[in-house]
Amino acid sequence: MKTEILYKYAVTENSELIHIDKAEKSIKYFCPECKNEFVLKKSGKIGKGSRQPHFAHKEVSPNCTIEGYLHKTFKKLVIELYKKSKSENQHIFIQWKCNICNYPNLVSLFQSAAFIREEYNLKVCRPDIALLNEDGKIFAAIEIVVKHAPEEDVLQYFKENNIVLIQINVNDEEELSKITEKIQIPDFVDYCLNPTCPNYLRYNIKRQLLWKKIPCNKGLHSIVVCKVAIDCAFGRHENYDFSHNEIQWIKQNGTNISFKKKDNLRIATFSCSNCAVQNDRYMRSLRTRRSRRF
Repeated sequence: MKTEILYKYAVTENSELIHIDKAEKSIKYFCPECKNEFVLKKSGKIGKGSRQPHFAHKEVSPNCTIEGYLHKTFKKLVIELYKKSKSENQHIFIQWKCNICNYPNLVSLFQSAAFIREEYNLKVCRPDIALLNEDGKIFAAIEIVVKHAPEEDVLQYFKENNIVLIQINVNDEEELSKITEKIQIPDFVDYCLNPTCPNYLRYNIKRQLLWKKIPCNKGLHSIVVCKVAIDCAFGRHENYDFSHNEIQWIKQNGTNISFKKKDNLRIATFSCSNCAVQNDRYMRSLRTRRSRRF
């Protein structure tokens, strides 16, 4: 006996995506995949023997599959998340490790996305979700994989045209409710901000050192602090992870800067040499005074 699928999402006549919790009896609902009418099954009963609220097909289409439903619904959820982030001016950060160098990357996904398109026609292919910049040029493609990953010729097209591939795998309907988490930690991203990585070299990524003077803790001296501004496909991002050449340049031109490696990042630490000398002298005098008491 075939198990009935308890659909949690439906679309209205205006193509608005609705979760079962917000569904009302007086409104017509349709399947996101086959567009056939749904029946709202929401009795309001709770307890043993009662079924959880869900949508069900009024008449099942032979061409409608759970894979197609998951695929279509997830795409709509991504678009809704994009619209919400833009309207509320909030960043959606995604993080991943490069498949080549294992470098931990972090970018704001929609920062430079002026437009978002579903099934965008590139002639060679139609990515599930296309992110376009202000010039109307696609810079990233989000592929939602339920069953079939993108074909090799599609991947090659993305590489040749400097389109960043972001792949998200969706396994079941429970993952539809984790849309933000799924977006923030994609399964694969063919992009890297590590300047020594082959993935980095394929893209026109620009780096710039930024300098700033801040007072030391005693307020008597200044510390030169620098960071890296990275202009990439996802807009401008700043961090304190420096390349080898940048470290050498900083050491030659900066002062009181030391570096340590943490989680595959080259992190810079800044200190005031004058305060360091004063603090060292104070500690020596303190130890001397203590030793005299015994």
